[in-house]
Amino acid sequence: MTHIDDTILLSQFRNESTRVSAFNAMVKKYQEKLYWHIRRMVINHDDANDVLQNVLIKVWKSLENFREDSQLYTWLYRIATNECLTFLDQQKRRKQTALKR
Repeated sequence: MTHIDDTILLSQFRNESTRVSAFNAMVKKYQEKLYWHIRRMVINHDDANDVLQNVLIKVWKSLENFREDSQLYTWLYRIATNECLTFLDQQKRRKQTALKR
């Protein structure tokens, strides 16, 4: 199942009747790679899982609008990177706020 071509996954995702199974196949295909990319940035396992969850939610909500200008993994990687940067910025702000008190 992890060897399904991305173009097939995307066309299946755009079909209402196969959307969920296509998304699940995509998650199985890329989840581990995304997790380790996120983990390298946020370090902590639990934080990496939380960020990955946020990434997958964003992907679910916006995959229908994916224009295929780039490879699917490139797009997923960029979303994951942006989520990591947002998470790290929030962590930094929380620590700064805690220090001010």
